Amino acid sequence: MTKLGNHEVNRGAFTRIAMTLGLTAAVCPLVSLGLPEEAMAAPVATPLRLFNPHTKEKYDIQLFQGSQWNSMGVLSCDWMMRDWRENQTVRCDRKLYAALYVIQRKYGVVNPLSVNSGFRSVKTNMMLRGNSIEKNGGVSWETPAVNSQHCKARAVDFVVPGVEPREVAAYVESLGLGGTGNYPTFTHMDTGSVRRWGPKP
Repeated sequence: MTKLGNHEVNRGAFTRIAMTLGLTAAVCPLVSLGLPEEAMAAPVATPLRLFNPHTKEKYDIQLFQGSQWNSMGVLSCDWMMRDWRENQTVRCDRKLYAALYVIQRKYGVVNPLSVNSGFRSVKTNMMLRGNSIEKNGGVSWETPAVNSQHCKARAVDFVVPGVEPREVAAYVESLGLGGTGNYPTFTHMDTGSVRRWGPKP
């Protein structure tokens, strides 16, 4: 997690970069995250590209409109993050979307990020938990938590095409947004308390 001293120094850099981009630091979604300085280096006109491997939906989403969130873009993200098993769509934590945008720009990928799991209903989460316990012969670090951040619409499991999940996990952890899970085939990111699980990236 970023130390307070460094965070304050970077905040000033964020403000300068935001002004260069014609953004208002007080409302710019990326600035408000307090991410590392390089996260603000890309123009916010680039769409966030998402793919849902379960439903095969693929969208290029304009996440920002000037210095504000693009409301239609955010709704599109909420739809892509829905519990498709139960057909439930909720308002997810916007920090996840801004972080996905930053990660996309970090690796310069053209193909969309795969959203394996976003919001989960309690029913879906318990089903996945049961499947994991059965598969692994008991509870393991890979087993979905009963109080999963997915159920609070504050988590996403995703894949950056062409990039090893452990490398993505290391970068996610450096952002200090919350939880980081390093799984063999995907990366977990949430906006809960700062913590990490899985093999060290």
